[in-house]
Amino acid sequence: MLESASMRTRRSATALLALVGLAGALVVAELGLRALGLGDPVLYDNRIAWGFRPLPDQTHRRLYGATVRINDVGTRGPDVVVPRPAGVTRLLFLGDSVTYGGSYVDEAELFSQVAGDVLARAGVPRVEALNAGVNAWGPRNMIGLTMTTGGFDSSVWIVTALDDDFRRERTRIGEVPYFNLAPRFALEELLVLGAYRVLGWYRVGRPPSDLETLAEENLAAYEGLVDAARGRDARILLVWHPTEGALHGAPERHHAAFAAMAARREAAFLDLTAAYRAAGGDVYVDGMHLGVAGHRAAGEAIGAALVDLVGERRKRDR
Repeated sequence: MLESASMRTRRSATALLALVGLAGALVVAELGLRALGLGDPVLYDNRIAWGFRPLPDQTHRRLYGATVRINDVGTRGPDVVVPRPAGVTRLLFLGDSVTYGGSYVDEAELFSQVAGDVLARAGVPRVEALNAGVNAWGPRNMIGLTMTTGGFDSSVWIVTALDDDFRRERTRIGEVPYFNLAPRFALEELLVLGAYRVLGWYRVGRPPSDLETLAEENLAAYEGLVDAARGRDARILLVWHPTEGALHGAPERHHAAFAAMAARREAAFLDLTAAYRAAGGDVYVDGMHLGVAGHRAAGEAIGAALVDLVGERRKRDR
């Protein structure tokens, strides 16, 4: 039976309405995602030495309206001059996404900045806090950065470690859902993040023997950071970050070895467990990463430890 002209018209109109509806839904979704902070991600480089880290000189409005600013040397924090001017106390924070702080915490609320503020209130002049933490980094990424940059001539290196870091090799840009080039749409960013999560469902972990080897190699890398800091005439503070489960007694596989290494190398060591418990334990957003209250608790504890560490250095230099 031949299709009448009126039927063809109705079908064409229905198809057109469907396309218009789809286009409208995509526009609404795009606007909604941009309002949430997607569509303008932090951009990263791609390097052999350290794998990847934020490109310098970029500012983004991200999740919940938080501002992420990357300075002229590719860290969160103020623009700096290398070599370090006389009289400046420069703090270099090294770590993974816990240190970086995610894209939902403003610069002033990061524990790196809070710790710097504690030092400034204690009378230490001209404090600069550089947050060189990067999502998914392990200690060998940190080694690569400090060996290449010299640690930006910082006075004190603060290295934050947690159990998860001991399972990582040097992470590379293709292994994480981050961008070297800006996506055109917020929907693109969402699709990349979603695809990364789906691929994770099919990933099988390494066998226990490999994990033991990685843990030993990463402990050696942390020890290498102690040597690298001292080779640059910088003090070093090793910080242990517990997960939420550890606050309630869950075992921490690598805590004891990390603390023992710090003691063996006579490096200053701080376990944040007591600080998080004193804050009521409500410091996490997902059991590992910190919310604003967690950054405050960590920053104040680290700052107090740095007051002693920097004070010793200032007395020695007089």
